[in-house]
Amino acid sequence: MAKRTAEEPQRPTKKPTKTPSKVLVSICIPSTVISSKNAYNLEQITNIAYQIAKAATIYNVTEIVILDVPDQQEIDEKVVQMAGSKGGKKMKFNFSDEDIVNEETPDIETKEKKESDDAYLLASLLQFFVTPPYLVKSIFPPELKINKNILKKLHYAYKLPKMTTLPFMGNNDVFKHFKEGMTIARETPKVMNKKTKVKAAKKISVTKFVNIGEAEPLELNIKREVPVNSRVTVDIKNKTIVSPAEAYGVVGNKSSFGYYIRMCKRFSQIFTESSVPEGYSSSVYVNCDDYHLSNKKIGDFSEIRPISKVEGNVLLVLGNFKDLQNSFEQDKSNLEGVDSVGQMFDGSMEVPKGVRAEDGLLVALTKVDSLAS
Repeated sequence: MAKRTAEEPQRPTKKPTKTPSKVLVSICIPSTVISSKNAYNLEQITNIAYQIAKAATIYNVTEIVILDVPDQQEIDEKVVQMAGSKGGKKMKFNFSDEDIVNEETPDIETKEKKESDDAYLLASLLQFFVTPPYLVKSIFPPELKINKNILKKLHYAYKLPKMTTLPFMGNNDVFKHFKEGMTIARETPKVMNKKTKVKAAKKISVTKFVNIGEAEPLELNIKREVPVNSRVTVDIKNKTIVSPAEAYGVVGNKSSFGYYIRMCKRFSQIFTESSVPEGYSSSVYVNCDDYHLSNKKIGDFSEIRPISKVEGNVLLVLGNFKDLQNSFEQDKSNLEGVDSVGQMFDGSMEVPKGVRAEDGLLVALTKVDSLAS
């Protein structure tokens, strides 16, 4: 918390009624939840992310991990070609003749970029849903090349209803005394350039001003200025920075508003780069996106036993087991001593068979809440 400039009496603020959950839950979602198998267009992708965000805020999920994995459908739907016995035209399945004619050696860099783009899009949508409208362009600065397309892809997200389970909502009206903001430079002073004798902009790195969505920035009543472009929670009555936990009673990992989001390119990073300092107390697999119930034929999958209790910091890993297997195999060199992906889980949580990931998440979180009570 930033220190105030003088020993002024602290003005009373509203106290949150929300409290941290007995069990802190992180979730891991593979990027394939928005693959072509699950979503045909941007509108459907946006709705999937919206359902995930809603479930996460309902149950105060502290962290969302997005695992960047290849689209299994691209692997399964390979073109099958056979030469005729008399040298006739090749036969093919799944693609049109035009696809065969135009097919070239796969561009590995393009394919990897597509997968990473899916993961970044999902992360961006999830971040958007817990970002106040007045901070969107601060969180996704349009001058960065990677954000130019992302801002366009928020088109459908803007049209969806605002979530009613954000930390400041239904929480003793704490929004009247606390607001989310972004620190900004109030103005950029000019200095003389010794060589050219003309004025040049001097970059400001610290500030006392915060954009809280009002006509004028809020000037903080603090001794020490804070870095520019920092996401902060502000006590607007006392004009100081506070932790989200103090303002709302609940907080994401790394003092995030709502949930903390991180992306993993490799399977091992789910565990080695945890935002929980002491690591996860247990990891639980939730089988979903398995529309044909084919995972039950995998021996490694059938050996994961249902859990009977949860405690501490729990990680729920959702998705099709084959997707996780694929990601695990690509990263096996970093998982010495682990023979299969099933060994990474302490147990499983059963959800209705054949459900989509966003539906399985809501069921799993409800079960965790019940087991923790």
